[in-house]
Amino acid sequence: MLKPTKHLNLDTSVLYVSSLLLKWLSKQRLMSYTDLYRRLENHLGSDARTVFLPTLSYLFLLNRVEYHEKTDSFEYREAGVPR
Repeated sequence: MLKPTKHLNLDTSVLYVSSLLLKWLSKQRLMSYTDLYRRLENHLGSDARTVFLPTLSYLFLLNRVEYHEKTDSFEYREAGVPR
């Protein structure tokens, strides 16, 4: 969902998927890229491929996730906590 239309499936929108990823990350605090993607793929099916990267970009811009390059993983960040 980069540009919403009236035919948009809300289950594959960036806002919905970001809420799923935040929920999973808040429980585990740190998840690898692969684990996060596979969990989303199990939940959404093949639609996960098109929405996964835009959702991660959205969460990164909101400063809700931090990417660790060495471990190829994402860490949950509390709201309002500076970098």
